[in-house]
Amino acid sequence: MKINTKMLQLVLISFITGIFIYYRKLDYYKSIPRLNLLASLLIMLWTFLAIAISPWFIILGLAILNIYGIKHEF
Repeated sequence: MKINTKMLQLVLISFITGIFIYYRKLDYYKSIPRLNLLASLLIMLWTFLAIAISPWFIILGLAILNIYGIKHEF
C-alpha cells in the first residue's frame, strides 16, 4: 500500500497546530479557550482545510472566530 506523503504531511501539520493551540501558555487567542479538546480539534480541521482545500478557509475561520469572540466578549 502506497502512503500519500503529501496528505501525511498535511495531517501532521494540522495535528501539531492543534497541540500548539491546546497547550499554549500565552493568551493571544482570547476567543479560543485553552486546554479545550473541542477547540483544538476544530483548529486542526481548520488548518487542514486551509492547506489542503483552499486558503479561503483562513478568512472564513477568522470571521467565525471574530463573531464567536464578539458574542462571548472574552
